[in-house]
Amino acid sequence: MKICQVIMEKSVWVMMVVGICSASVMVVADNSTAGATLLHRNYKEAQNPTDDTDHAKMMFSRLGIKNNNCLEWRKLGFKTSGVYDIYPYYLCPTFLVQVYCDMTTDGGGWTVIQRREDLVPREDFYRTWMEYLLGFGHLSGEFWAGLDLIHFLTYQKFNQIRFDLTDFNNNTRWAQYQFFYVHDKRSSYKVEVNGYTGDAGDGFSDTNGNMFTTKDYDVDIDDNRNCAVSFKGAWWYKSCHHSNLNGQYHRGNHTSFADGVNWEPFRGYHYSLKTTEMKIRPAY
Repeated sequence: MKICQVIMEKSVWVMMVVGICSASVMVVADNSTAGATLLHRNYKEAQNPTDDTDHAKMMFSRLGIKNNNCLEWRKLGFKTSGVYDIYPYYLCPTFLVQVYCDMTTDGGGWTVIQRREDLVPREDFYRTWMEYLLGFGHLSGEFWAGLDLIHFLTYQKFNQIRFDLTDFNNNTRWAQYQFFYVHDKRSSYKVEVNGYTGDAGDGFSDTNGNMFTTKDYDVDIDDNRNCAVSFKGAWWYKSCHHSNLNGQYHRGNHTSFADGVNWEPFRGYHYSLKTTEMKIRPAY
């Protein structure tokens, strides 16, 4: 065995250990993160195929085909949205991660990196830096894929990002950006983004150049407050935001200011959206 990558944050160590036929993640955490639901973890290929798509995915896996993202699965002819295995880590090419692939929107091939929806029990998005680094939630419901995974996905090739938004009247809007890149942990996952198109209004270009702030890790440029604490979320805040998709799930209109699942150009700072999806795809 060999250790491909070690991520250390205070008292939390995550070691990705790769063997000949399998990979595993060992997590040692103190009480500050012991309650985290880690989405960013390894899955062994022990699933039972239930339909033709699952059979085909298993066949490709047995042939040794290791796709780096959802677009590569789409180019192989897969048109059904759902959970797929990918191998996104260039430092550790045999390390498997499961992601949700949107295979229908605008030609498909999107790797979904965030989802909010009207579900009970509700997923808590007011979380720590380490939880946002690793990811949390469930691919079948609400989740955040993890900043480290997002970095490696956007490191592979030039990526686009798309936001699909729905309010409680089932009005839908979308926003797409032709370039999206998230730097690594040493740069506090600084984001680069440009090239807006869509009908939701441009609620994300203001994040360009910003680092990722959480309630316990303040790297926004507002000297007077932590934007994540003030607006009960975690985001690439400046001082502070035009969007807050990891904010509190207020279910529509709310009296509090800008602390909901807000996309200001669509429904403003006093309306929390019903569903959101953030998804990325290589531009070619």
